[in-house]
Amino acid sequence: MRHEAKKIAQIVSEMLTLFLLNGAENIDIKVNTKVSKNEQNTEIIIIQYECNYGEEFIQKIKNNLNTGRQIEIEGYYWQLVGDDDSGDELHLVGAMVDQANVTIEGKDLHIQLLRKA
Repeated sequence: MRHEAKKIAQIVSEMLTLFLLNGAENIDIKVNTKVSKNEQNTEIIIIQYECNYGEEFIQKIKNNLNTGRQIEIEGYYWQLVGDDDSGDELHLVGAMVDQANVTIEGKDLHIQLLRKA
């Protein structure tokens, strides 16, 4: 479970870095973890308030986060997430989550990431 906690922290770090590099000023991040028997499910909710991203940027986020979980990639590359400030590691985050929902509600960007361990 120790590696799982580090993976969750890396996912949060990468998402936060992406938004800060793109001028975000008001972000909420909430992590909900549920452990039962030998299973852990984590939900990461990110809300960036008053965002002004274009449709192309939002679509890039959606596409990269919805690549589908890839256990084999995650096993080798999860430690690299967050090491580069370019923000181009979203595809690695996408490979580490089971489901990603990206929506715009008013001027706020909502992202929900689900990960099953």
